[in-house]
Amino acid sequence: MLLPRVRSVKRKELFSETQEYLVRGIRCLGVLPWGFVRDRHLLLNSDLNEFEEVRYKVQERTSQDEPTSLDGDHTLPDGGRRTRDHFNGTVNFRTRLEEAIQAEEPTGLGIPVVVVLLEGGLGALGKCAMALKKNIPVVVVGGTGRAADLLAYAVSMTVRTASGRYILRRQYVTQLMTKILAAMTELQGKTEKQRKCADYVLECCARANMIITFDIDCGEGLDHCILYALLSGGAQSSRLEQLSLALLWDRPDIAENHIFPAESNWASWDLKDLMTTALLEEKVEFVKLFIMNGLVMRDYLNVTTLRYLYNEACKSESHTHLRRLLQRSSRSNYHYLVHVHNILQAMLRKHHDPVYLADTPQAVMVDSSINYLTFEDPYQELLLWAIFSRRGRLARFLWERCETPLCAAVVASCVYQSLWKSLGAKNTVILNEYLKQKTMFETLAVELQDVCYQEDPPNAMGLVERRNPKWGQMDCLELAHLANDLMFIATPCSQASVELNWRRGMTRAPPLAVTICNFLPFLVWTKLFGFQKLGDNGGDLTAWQKLVVFYKSPISKFFAHSTSFVVFLLLYAYVILFDFKYEMSVTETLVICWIFTFIVGELSEITSEQSTSVRGKVSDWLNSVWNRFDLMAITLALLALALRLYRETFKWGRIAYSLNTTLFYCRLFRIYHVNYHLGPKLVIFYRMISEVLVFMALLVIFILGYGLASQGLLYPGRDVSSLNMTDVGQLMREVVLTPYWQMYGELLLDELKGDNVETCYQQSCIVPESCATQGQDCIPDCVCENAKEYTWAVNLMLFIYLIIGNIMLLNLLIAIFTYVFDEVQENSMEIWKFEMYRLIREYDSKPALVPPFVVLEYVWRILKAVWKVTCRRKKENLEDYMKYTLTSLKIFEKECIQTFLARVTAAEEGKLGNRVKKISEKIDKVSKYIEQREEIEDMEDDLEWMTEDEQQSSRDGPGPPDPDRSPLRRPPQTSKPWQLPPPPLANAKPTEKATSKRKAAQRNRKRSKAKAPAPDQIMEEEEEEEVEEEQRKMATGGHENDSEEEVLDEAEMSLRGPLDLNADEEEEGISAKDIEKELVQLKKQQASERPGRESRPHTSHVRHAGGARVAERLDELQASQAKIAPDLDCSSVQLDESEMYPACAVTRAMRRVVEMSREDEKRQGSVTTVSENQIEKLQGIKCWSSYLCLAHR
Repeated sequence: MLLPRVRSVKRKELFSETQEYLVRGIRCLGVLPWGFVRDRHLLLNSDLNEFEEVRYKVQERTSQDEPTSLDGDHTLPDGGRRTRDHFNGTVNFRTRLEEAIQAEEPTGLGIPVVVVLLEGGLGALGKCAMALKKNIPVVVVGGTGRAADLLAYAVSMTVRTASGRYILRRQYVTQLMTKILAAMTELQGKTEKQRKCADYVLECCARANMIITFDIDCGEGLDHCILYALLSGGAQSSRLEQLSLALLWDRPDIAENHIFPAESNWASWDLKDLMTTALLEEKVEFVKLFIMNGLVMRDYLNVTTLRYLYNEACKSESHTHLRRLLQRSSRSNYHYLVHVHNILQAMLRKHHDPVYLADTPQAVMVDSSINYLTFEDPYQELLLWAIFSRRGRLARFLWERCETPLCAAVVASCVYQSLWKSLGAKNTVILNEYLKQKTMFETLAVELQDVCYQEDPPNAMGLVERRNPKWGQMDCLELAHLANDLMFIATPCSQASVELNWRRGMTRAPPLAVTICNFLPFLVWTKLFGFQKLGDNGGDLTAWQKLVVFYKSPISKFFAHSTSFVVFLLLYAYVILFDFKYEMSVTETLVICWIFTFIVGELSEITSEQSTSVRGKVSDWLNSVWNRFDLMAITLALLALALRLYRETFKWGRIAYSLNTTLFYCRLFRIYHVNYHLGPKLVIFYRMISEVLVFMALLVIFILGYGLASQGLLYPGRDVSSLNMTDVGQLMREVVLTPYWQMYGELLLDELKGDNVETCYQQSCIVPESCATQGQDCIPDCVCENAKEYTWAVNLMLFIYLIIGNIMLLNLLIAIFTYVFDEVQENSMEIWKFEMYRLIREYDSKPALVPPFVVLEYVWRILKAVWKVTCRRKKENLEDYMKYTLTSLKIFEKECIQTFLARVTAAEEGKLGNRVKKISEKIDKVSKYIEQREEIEDMEDDLEWMTEDEQQSSRDGPGPPDPDRSPLRRPPQTSKPWQLPPPPLANAKPTEKATSKRKAAQRNRKRSKAKAPAPDQIMEEEEEEEVEEEQRKMATGGHENDSEEEVLDEAEMSLRGPLDLNADEEEEGISAKDIEKELVQLKKQQASERPGRESRPHTSHVRHAGGARVAERLDELQASQAKIAPDLDCSSVQLDESEMYPACAVTRAMRRVVEMSREDEKRQGSVTTVSENQIEKLQGIKCWSSYLCLAHR
């Protein structure tokens, strides 16, 4: 019967819907007797061989003693009972089911089980007792009322004896019935059930080590207690299984505080599977714990693991974008790292990693050792995987541990930019996520670069300019250019590097002097220019080296090429204006040759692009708007040359030449990018071009509609058969151009009147009958049109057209232009710096010679490349020269990332929400501190009693026990029936003896603080006070004794009534015989010890066995107090001097923080993470917590 139930528990098929995705939930089983199910006749199956589906209506409301509707998560044992008092079959079935789930395989599932008690009654206590018998731990949720509060109180007052048993403290046993009546009011007047309830409580207290109490008002998570109960329950599991359970429940605090400290030697392979699970489930805290506790990432991450992670990520429905990208490369559902390499190469233009290239389907089949290849920087590979699989939090953590965090942040930004571009516009949620993550990593790169630049500017610039072999020897600036990271390129460190590359070896180079020096090279050796020192020794450059440095610098190339282009434009203008003849002149031939040098230059730029494929190089080259201008100008120039060579198209050739003048002159705008005032304006200009095209797409609809309608009314008699090419052109001009000019104010109202000519249609003519009979000449009645009759309709359409076109559309265009202008102007400096970097990067690769002489340098480059391939024998390894520098940069980057993370942590702690949370935690610690102080006082009372009992036993010796102090002694019985104590719990007060004991302990502590007497003196004073108190009690006729045996015996009598010690059987729990055996054992142990040994009650030298346990607990509490006390520092709370006195300083300061946070929310629209529980704690905290907090300051 249990087998199908157990299998349903093992299947992981329960999911809960949370926002946009499904998450795995906790599987819950409810057990209900068959006779107590509403409409159970509907659930009967008539045919045992077939499964029937029925419609079952669930009633939400339930009534007491009435059948209950069944939901889908209940399991039905067929007990056959209907009444409410017959749940024994259900309890037995559920207990056996729990045993089957908890038992080890193959008999069970090996799944730990825990019982959670919320409120409940007598039956719930019985279920808890039965579960404890089966070694199933119980979590009691205190504060929920009734049975839960009762059991939580009893467990908190339970102590452990010398033999390892758990019993209720003597001073609280007599109050248990009072607690029962106060908590379980339904047991009023039911003596048997009250005794049964007490038996259940005592039975549970006997196994207090398997009970975990949870305060529902503590503000913590219940799952913490449930998991702790599972880990410390009766069924002991291995540390690895415990860690798996903590990972499943996502409780890194339990793993960090309880599991990892218990096992110091964790093997790396033990954590491998758990690490994979943590990565797939994005549990960052566990990833961090595994790394800190023995997992070596270089050993963990190999080709097989990374390949498995990518394939598992593709299986998720939320990662369809990654699956689609990989399927484009692999053409299958199983992917290898070479397919990931193809994606990275397409996104970042270059990606070089031998491990990725080695992992191909064919290579793995031939050589299986490829599966175990490792990576140089495993954190960077996992960072890329986390980016592709949309695990942003994990990517943020992995970035912190990369070998090159600055480059890794820029690469992450570039990948997110590429993913954003490759995704469709409809997926707005994923697009916003990509954009947010890109901005985050760009911000991280900027902040880290600022930290590096503050620490050491030269090394920071070295990090920016450092070549990265994995990314095709690209530096961070080139990667930032691909990612369109304007903020990164605009940082002071990046701009310092850009400015250094702009002059390239020169410390001083005025623009005017550079322009003149291009024509007068000897000026290089004057004081107009300054050059950097040569090498580390600071040597000066030679005259020839200065010339080479000058002409190879981007600033020199820019002014030289700009001057050359201006000369070309002047020559081109001369040809168009004066020298464009049918026979090609010398100047025109020179212009054509010059254009061909432009073509060679553009081809050279295409080959120097970063992409490896031809298509990628052309695509990268076309990304620049200036290259598009060059392409259009060159194409139109070649078209003009082809047209002017033939007689028939010579006129069209002149038109093409003239139109091309506009494109060549627009290319002059590129020079304006050097100026930071004109550069951003150019960005505004070419951004507006796309908006103008959108405007024209809207305008052409209204132009065609109005133009065709107006021409149809103004010229009704047009005949298509009589049209020629001239008429067609005229018609198109009137349809398109006339409305266009009217939109700008050229209304042309005279042309809208139409000709005063009637047009009649012969087919519509009708001859009157009177004319036919009389034979007279009559005018036939025909349909005729006159264009003047339609003038009012044309004017009305013009009125509507001007409202739409001239008012609405033009103002819309102005609004769009204003938006673009404001957007660019806001970031004008960043845009100018970004465009300046693109300009420097473009001219850095240009030849030093200007067109048309650039052909000579291209010939030289070709010859040099041939020599390198054929004649050069040895190639210098520059990496050997840079090895020390790269190592120092790596160390410097590690130091800077630690500084940066420390600043980030400090900034997070300084936020308002975190400050409120921190102060709230301190308030919780204050409350815990005070509770532990009260428990310490109670334990000190117990120790005093045990010490006195020990001394009395030492004085009595090993003789026969005093009959008055015998554990079998019972209070005098009367003939009256046993009466229950009064139920009110609030009126319960401590006994006079307990009060005097506590006062004595307080006096002793005060004396120890004031005078610090010797331990022996303290013992003597305590013994004297105890003797006086005993004599006073005996004189009043009371029956109280300090003997542990008598107190426990009295407690048993008060709970159970008169007991027959000669009975054959007693109920399970803490019976009188059990207490007798325990106390006899204590007596024997005391008699066997050496008399005369003195010690303080709260030290570890107490001879009393029960006292040793209490002293051990006392030492634990005192150690906890010592740990909590330093944390109660209120230095972070800003208090006035007036608040250092009788006032709730902490409370008022916390209220001020909450009020400030709410004001910030109203002013800034932000949301502060101040929970309602924290506010309630702040409002309800007592003033003495503030006194305690101030005392610890």
